[in-house]
This record gives sequence, C-alpha cells and structure tokens, in this order.
Amino acid sequence: MRNRLLSGLACLLAASCGDDGGEPVEIRIAGMVGSEAFTCGATYSGLGTAGVDLTPTDFRMYVHDVRLVTEDGDEVRVELDDDGMWQNGEVALLDFENGCGDMGTPETNDTLRGTAPPGPYTGIRFRVGVPESLNHADPTAAGTPLNLTALWWNWNGGYKFIRLEGNSSTFDGWRLHLGSTMCEGDMMGNATCNTANRPDVALDGFDPTASGLVVDLAELVATSAIDDTGEQPGCMSNPMDADCAALFDSLGLPFGGSSPTGQRVFRAP
Repeated sequence: MRNRLLSGLACLLAASCGDDGGEPVEIRIAGMVGSEAFTCGATYSGLGTAGVDLTPTDFRMYVHDVRLVTEDGDEVRVELDDDGMWQNGEVALLDFENGCGDMGTPETNDTLRGTAPPGPYTGIRFRVGVPESLNHADPTAAGTPLNLTALWWNWNGGYKFIRLEGNSSTFDGWRLHLGSTMCEGDMMGNATCNTANRPDVALDGFDPTASGLVVDLAELVATSAIDDTGEQPGCMSNPMDADCAALFDSLGLPFGGSSPTGQRVFRAP
C-alpha cells in the first residue's frame, strides 16, 4: 500500500505517469483533393489553372519538429515515438499512396504519434522535410522511415521531402519532388544546402483531442499549370524551373527572389 501511495504521489508531481511528464498524442493528417478523400490511382477533375484531370500514383512526405501551441501562445514539442516503421523519434513519414504506382508500397500512414505535456492546445506547428542533421545519410544503411530509396536523391541533395506524382489528361509523368537544392559536400553524408526548402507550417484553431488536419492536393496545384508538356513536367525543385514558382508559393516557400503569400496546402478543418 505504501509503495502504491508513493507511486501515485510521484505521478501527481510529474503531472503524468509517463517518463517525460507527457501524455500520448495522435495527430491525423488526412490526404484530400478538395472535398474528396485522396485515393491513389483515382482520377480527380478540374485541377490546376487549366482544369485538367489528374490521376495520382504517389503522394508521400516527411514531417519533423512538431509543436503544439498552448492557450498562452507558447510552443511545446511533441516527442515523436520510434515505432520502427513510420517514425524514428526525429522524423515521421506520411504515406497516402498504397502501391498503385511503380515505386510505392501497399502500407499507408496518415498519423503522427508521440507524447506532449497535457493541454489544452489551440494550434500546431511543424516542418515538412527531413532535418538537416539526417538529410545526407546513406538510405541503404538508414533505419525506417529513412530507408526508402524512392524518397532519396543523392548524397548532396539528400531526401525528397515531398514526392507527388501522377498522370494528367494531357500527358503522363507530372511530378513534384520537393527537396533541398544548391547543395555542396563531400559525397559522404556531409553537405550544406543554400536553399533548405522545408516549409514551416503554422495552423491555429487546432485541438489534437478533437480533430485532425488536412493536406489538400487540389490547393497545392490550384495556381499551377499542370497541363505543362515540357521536357520535365512539374517541379523537381530546380531554382531555375518556372513551374516550381506556383507550387512553392502554395507551400509557403520563397522562389526566385519572391516572397510567398502564405501556405494553403495544410489546414485545420
């Protein structure tokens, strides 16, 4: 009885019985195309400035540095779990495709899992991409979720933070591969990049206990001419590729010396 009382007192003092004083947090980020749920291989109409049809065959992204906003406006860190598949404790992989394309996998994941101090919370912040400290590792030697070569470019460039691919009603092979650019290094995992290209998402009006978030493919391409039939349709993050300008602006990223108008891809329902 005495040990149980002491244990209960320790939990009260820590505000939680967890080792770090936190409680479990699950944050769902649903893939959507406008008002429709994202389905790999389905065809969506009226997208982009030309109103074309698009059939996505891949849609994956990395997320890290997840923070919740308290009622006082302070940010508290969500300590991501290490689940041996989707998260390694520092970075998480959101996977909305189900293997309908050549480079995909049948498993999907739309939830970030971790621990945080008890709420209430009124907002969320997170970064899209792989942290710089992990971005130039060897994927063949890395653990999950950084062991997918389909989401890796090269030693200097690092990982593809977002991989979105599909076929439109005007051509096959449209894509968005977002990652760091203008990188230099020794090809052994040591590199620096002048353009990080990691969107920092800030959403207010979010309570993780009541609702999830949305990542909207339709908003991502809303101001983009995805009927482009050039040599490399879409955007591979090349700072000289004009097709990237609208997509970067939707993600809240600067491009070509222009400041972004604010990200529109993620929202709290």
